[in-house]
Amino acid sequence: MRNILLLTLLSWTCLAQEHVNLKDLAAFQHPSNNWTIEGAVQAAYSDTSLQVATGQGVLVNTLRNGKYKRSDDLTFAFSHGDIHLMFDFMLPKKGNSGVYLQGRYEVQLADSWTKKQLNFGDCGGIYERWDDARGKGKEGYEGYAPMQNASKAPGLWQHMEIDFQAPRFDANGKKIQNAIFKKVILNGILIHENLEMLGVTRGAVSLQEVAAAPILIQGDHTQVAFKNIQYETYDKPSVSLGPIKYDYYTGKFTEPIIGTAKPVESGKLDKLTYKVIKAKNDYLIHYQADLDVPETDTYEFQSYWTGSGVVKVDGKELNQGAHWYSEMVSSKTELTAGKHKLEVIHVKDFPWGPQALGLYVKRIGSHPVALHERTSLLDPEAVGMIEVKANAEPVFQRSFAMHQGKKKTHVIHVGDPSGMHYSYDLKQGALLQVWRGPFLNATQMWENRGEPQTSEPLGVTVTLDGKFPLVMDHQAQADSTELVYKGFRVKDGRPIFMYHWPAGNVMVEDFIRPNAAKTGLERMLSFKSATAMQSASELVLGNSYHGISSINTTLIGLQGQSYFVQWDGRPGAVLNPKQGLKQQRIPVQGNEVSYQLIW
Repeated sequence: MRNILLLTLLSWTCLAQEHVNLKDLAAFQHPSNNWTIEGAVQAAYSDTSLQVATGQGVLVNTLRNGKYKRSDDLTFAFSHGDIHLMFDFMLPKKGNSGVYLQGRYEVQLADSWTKKQLNFGDCGGIYERWDDARGKGKEGYEGYAPMQNASKAPGLWQHMEIDFQAPRFDANGKKIQNAIFKKVILNGILIHENLEMLGVTRGAVSLQEVAAAPILIQGDHTQVAFKNIQYETYDKPSVSLGPIKYDYYTGKFTEPIIGTAKPVESGKLDKLTYKVIKAKNDYLIHYQADLDVPETDTYEFQSYWTGSGVVKVDGKELNQGAHWYSEMVSSKTELTAGKHKLEVIHVKDFPWGPQALGLYVKRIGSHPVALHERTSLLDPEAVGMIEVKANAEPVFQRSFAMHQGKKKTHVIHVGDPSGMHYSYDLKQGALLQVWRGPFLNATQMWENRGEPQTSEPLGVTVTLDGKFPLVMDHQAQADSTELVYKGFRVKDGRPIFMYHWPAGNVMVEDFIRPNAAKTGLERMLSFKSATAMQSASELVLGNSYHGISSINTTLIGLQGQSYFVQWDGRPGAVLNPKQGLKQQRIPVQGNEVSYQLIW
């Protein structure tokens, strides 16, 4: 039951998010006519403008009026203090925009695709501050570059999450704590953590810092599109805990059930803690208190303990079971305003493992409230990351891998000095995922006893369908059950995987390498037989439940335009082999076929 944790103990979890309605522009203050609501946008990675389609759901800066004025910045209708903000965005080539928290602290949005040396002006950077009084060439200062280039190609949807803590002020209006970017995550990669802002960034609506103000989107550079804008502000009152009565029992308790046992000690506490427990194991402790709920709402209870336990509210069991202290157990329940009876029963009946007990309550619109003393819940064990690098030459690493919620056991990860890497299912002859950046986190494979024996990408990752890419022309889906793996040979330091494919009566060689431009991976499939493919077959360029976006004659966007596939332009067809799933397929001609994955 031991988990390896590399992040903070309290997970970044929300009960729900408020969604910005993008049916019209009513969610924004006085939008200029450069901002429109559209149904879809798309672009090739080489396009300097976005193509739009009419409809709803996508916010677009269209550049309709040419050169922008400051009045073309877009201001949200609501003000915020502390906020968790999430959104998807798309930029064209050389695109540039920015999102200002409280209209004052800018997170940069820019086309930084494949850029090696980053600065504050790159995608995800915290823009610099500005002071003309510092002298010419020194006006800009205190900008923060992202820790890693997590940008995708122009024309693809990208995802950003921002956890922002507003500045604090005393009763007289004096600032007593600076604003903090707690976390900024771009395309799944943590690029900033706990960045303290000593003042506003360049282009802010005001130099004066405040407790609450609206978000602003920069509208004076290039086209940009947004969708799926969600947020949670933290201004609602949360629960409080009254005096705690505890009863402490000793003996061999295997479950959090008191039965007829008599307590050896009773007392009162202000917060939950295991510190009143005298024994290291073989005990049960029962806590009871009134939980004061300010407003009727849904509340999430997040518990941690080493051993067994149960959390009850008004007699209803929420969290229960045997767990390690770093493993969070969570349940949600609706509570009416007023007092409720809270019970926590905790048991430890084994000698190993540290004592620990923690309980948080999270309400949408408020920060998690710790009902335990800080010293009662240990920080997770520090585990240094075991990184596999591919700096000088290609690297092959065998391990398990998670793919679409399932553990794959016949996986090889291939790292390349170009920074383009992939995971390959040897049993299925299938690409599982591709990524750009550092190579592999092998901690969970090699640390301690190697559980769960998986390795994880360290860069911007695209999860693929995990299917063998060839089908007979009468097949809806590839069938790899008869595929026979024949090993691999090496070319230019990179593996060529070899298979016998009975359906086509050929030997297949699968060679994956960085494309010439170092913007993605090229996959080449070669067929070794006396003749060309003996039966009519097709290459499946991708499967997607989100549909397939046709960008131009040689380029498509897949999985909601999360990555591109490029080929030679040979005519093909978009098929719908089963409900909701579409495929781009092209006929196989001759003894070789290839395509590129670009993201």
